[in-house]
Amino acid sequence: MSLKGKRIAILAEDMYEELELWYPYYRLVEEGAEVKIIGPETKEYQSKHDYPVRAEFAADKVKADDFDGVVVPGGFAPDRLRRYLAVLNLVRGVFEKGAEW
Repeated sequence: MSLKGKRIAILAEDMYEELELWYPYYRLVEEGAEVKIIGPETKEYQSKHDYPVRAEFAADKVKADDFDGVVVPGGFAPDRLRRYLAVLNLVRGVFEKGAEW
């Protein structure tokens, strides 16, 4: 299945689970998707085992219409991400526009 032309947001926050961020990232890229790492801020976040990822964009600087899907990696990151209104609005917006889940 080709994902050429699709834009996918992967959310990042401290204490993310490495495999749940990096495996989807590389598989989506392999299938042709344009993948962007989004965080509450544009900064570096550390995984549960101190593996870094840099958010390219802050959630309040992007629009749901810019993305066809969102990946929310596990670990403790989702608990942290749900505290940011901009992150919630992004996920809700992508869902409401009918992205595939």
